[in-house]
Amino acid sequence: MPAQINTLTEKARQLVRGAYNAFHPVYGFSTTSCQIYDTAWAAMIVKEENGERVWLFPESYHFLLNAQSEDGSWGAHPKSRTVGILDTAAATLALMRLAKAPLQLQELATFDIELRIKRGIQSLEMQLEAWDDLWDTNHIGVELIIPALLRYLESEDERLHFIFGSETALMQMHEAKMVRFDPEALYRTRPSSALHNLEALIGRIDFDRVEHHLFNGSMLASPSSTAAFLMSASSWNHEAEAYLRHVLAAGAGQGNGGFPGTFPTTYFELNWVLSTLLQAGFHSSDLQSDELHSIAHIVCEGFSSDHGVIGFAPRAVDVDDTAKGLLCLSLLGLSDRVSPAPMIQMFEGEDHFRTFLGERDPSFTSNCHVLLALMHRPDKLDYLPQIKKAIVFLCDRWWECDGLIKDKWHLSRLYPTMLLVQAFAEVAKQTADGATFESTFDPKILSKVSICLFQACLRTLLGQGDDGSWNGMPEESSYAVLTLVEARALALFQPIQLQIAAAISKARAFLYSGKWTSFDNYWTSKTAYRTAFVAEAYMLAASRVSLPLEKEPTASSGDSTGHHPQSKRSTDFLELMGRTELFSDMEPWELQASFLESALFVPLLRANRSKVFDRDRFAVSKDHYLDIIPFTWVGCNNRSRTYAATSLLFDLMMISMLGYQADEFIEAVAAPTFGQNTEKLHHIIDEILDDSISTLKLGTADQIMDQTPSGVRNQFGPSHVGAGGSGKDTVAPGTSSGRGTTEVTLQGFVHYVLEHPHVRGASLDDQRFLWAELRRFLHAHVVQIRDNGSPAGRQSGRTFFEWVRTTAADHVACAYSFAFACCLVSASIGRGTRVFPTVGETYLVQAAVRHMSTMCRMCNDIGSVERDLAEGNTNSIDFPEFAANNDSVSVKKQALSELAAYERCCLMHTIERLSQEALRSPKAPETPKDFRKRKVDIVRLFADVTDLYDQLYMLRDLSSTMK
Repeated sequence: MPAQINTLTEKARQLVRGAYNAFHPVYGFSTTSCQIYDTAWAAMIVKEENGERVWLFPESYHFLLNAQSEDGSWGAHPKSRTVGILDTAAATLALMRLAKAPLQLQELATFDIELRIKRGIQSLEMQLEAWDDLWDTNHIGVELIIPALLRYLESEDERLHFIFGSETALMQMHEAKMVRFDPEALYRTRPSSALHNLEALIGRIDFDRVEHHLFNGSMLASPSSTAAFLMSASSWNHEAEAYLRHVLAAGAGQGNGGFPGTFPTTYFELNWVLSTLLQAGFHSSDLQSDELHSIAHIVCEGFSSDHGVIGFAPRAVDVDDTAKGLLCLSLLGLSDRVSPAPMIQMFEGEDHFRTFLGERDPSFTSNCHVLLALMHRPDKLDYLPQIKKAIVFLCDRWWECDGLIKDKWHLSRLYPTMLLVQAFAEVAKQTADGATFESTFDPKILSKVSICLFQACLRTLLGQGDDGSWNGMPEESSYAVLTLVEARALALFQPIQLQIAAAISKARAFLYSGKWTSFDNYWTSKTAYRTAFVAEAYMLAASRVSLPLEKEPTASSGDSTGHHPQSKRSTDFLELMGRTELFSDMEPWELQASFLESALFVPLLRANRSKVFDRDRFAVSKDHYLDIIPFTWVGCNNRSRTYAATSLLFDLMMISMLGYQADEFIEAVAAPTFGQNTEKLHHIIDEILDDSISTLKLGTADQIMDQTPSGVRNQFGPSHVGAGGSGKDTVAPGTSSGRGTTEVTLQGFVHYVLEHPHVRGASLDDQRFLWAELRRFLHAHVVQIRDNGSPAGRQSGRTFFEWVRTTAADHVACAYSFAFACCLVSASIGRGTRVFPTVGETYLVQAAVRHMSTMCRMCNDIGSVERDLAEGNTNSIDFPEFAANNDSVSVKKQALSELAAYERCCLMHTIERLSQEALRSPKAPETPKDFRKRKVDIVRLFADVTDLYDQLYMLRDLSSTMK
């Protein structure tokens, strides 16, 4: 192994030398790949030479012609439709101008160019019609650039008029941007981020008045923006021409006509290369050389030139490169050369750090970089408020993200995942090593850090392919390895270390094999690109850290973030879950991993156990279900690889807990109090819900119960602990106190469900659906109180079928919980739209809910026969249909089990039909591209959880018992 380390170290030294040798004292350097978009803009530059107009870069036209695909498109990208649209539109525009004025390119056949234009337009129209990732990919300036490109194309050919599904959403973004746009700001001395996209402002600004922003010939290091300036200014600028000629020759195309999207990227590449290598175990002593010292000097000079901050290039300052530069200097032992203070002063926002001034929406990775930079500072304690701000922002973003995390600066979801893990692993280590950090953050934040950290690592582990790679891509696979290496050193992952080590070993074999057909072009700016030096650094780093360890890691880091050693109780729990049909075929380590993740939610759930129902004052047994609830959601989420938002999972854990607690409250308090007057309880429920629906229509929240949950928790007055007393008062059923408690507690419950922030963000239709199901749920409990007082066979002549599909199904929390989940989906993924808008979807989803609820009640009754008999509760097998042959209890339970299996078959069939119907329904423009599929994924997840509970009920009664 020393030989392997030496080989990798020498490659790292060569990379450092190569990066320095590429540096030009005026223009810097860039190894970013050529991009069709910028090449097209460079191709359109016309210069007058000796009285004749000529194309400045005719070779760029040849580059474009060679790059056009058979279908007429340019730049098709597997992860972004936006890239193809930008490239195809820009290249087609360039060819249209070439067709009108061939100039010195007379040898190009006119009919061929016209055919290419026709195919380009056809492809562009098809791409625009299929464009469904406008909101998802978030390329720089897309809301300005694409409307401008389409306008330019239409001005070249008056027959063109582009109409497409995402046009409304695009123009809304465009108008919102233009409302804030002030051309005068461009004419001032201070550079604006709009300088990077001047090609979108042709005809809207005076280009002569922005000439002073040229720096070493470029407009904010953008070849396309510089090309637009050179084309639009009234007089020729030789400095800009010299810049573009240097980019053509020194860029990745090496004079072949191709232009990169950004040049230079000097500071970006130097800081990324060095910090990546140093974080991966290459020591500064390994890399010591004149080149390393020179690079450190270049970086420090960059900070000095831009007043304590830095960008990917001079005068293009941003928080990403500033933070990475700070980290790089800290790892080199030069932290005293630069302070974080200017970065904080310029980029700190109210609840996060901005990438640059005027940013439209926050960047996840930018805040990861800030956190990493501050955590590696020797004076980090001076920046605890900023560290906390970044942690809270990242936690919140991770919790709210549906699916795997993504960021606007990179198309791979593994990249932001890696950065989060690196940052939060550092937080975990330093929290474990010192009391200062632990005392800075409350337990809730530390719990959320642990959950984010565990999910990020586990999901990476679960995403590995059979060949050891992630998506067959070398750079993405390197990100994954660097993620798993952090997990290898954390106590949270101690029980699954063997699986982590095996995954790292398989990935190392893939990286050494060189068996990939293409490289990752996943970095984003206006389109997408690859950076050769940075890619090599990540692959070297992954190769270095994936080498077999000389000794096993102690995995001592992270104990303070929620890790608990495995107990007999947890072993029994895993054995129980392994017996269920859903998890019987799962690898034991994967089942254990989901258990470890779910255990991290338990403290958060317990901290909220008295938020609505103060069950400690009720005469019920211990709530062991709190240990089970998190796994039901986490286990099913991981099993299906649905990866629903963590906030959605936790909200549904809460609603699951409230389902148990509502049952307990009704049985322990409401039933004894209103057992002889159930009509009064019906009336109370109606009043509470009528008030709530009135509020729902008004869209306000000015109810008296705004003051809950504290009002609920304190309803019974202060507790007094006497000698030998428990310190807990119990509610006295049947008293006026019991009646008041029932009404106030039910108000608090209804308020929590209907006024939940995520519910209030849902469509009104979904909120009304929840209101109706909640009403049925509460009234069904009152009916059950009445039914429990008389034999089932004498209850108004109802058949078992009628009862189990109505009162019994409504009595379980399944239906209203599902409606609650629909509201969460509407508010988050659906951006406030109705989740199931068509008549077909509505019918099928309600049918699915009815099958779920019925199945749930049947399975619940199978598991609770003995308890129901002891407590006098109505059970399915009490109905006359089950007594026809005077069968034993076991035979009755078997019959009920077969009916539950029938309902399950109906449920699965209904969900499949729902999926087909959803895909046929029109897509709402404001929703993500996969919303129609995604919402059914959440339905499947909910059905899996329901099915799991049903399977558990068949094995064990999970409910608490009355004392």
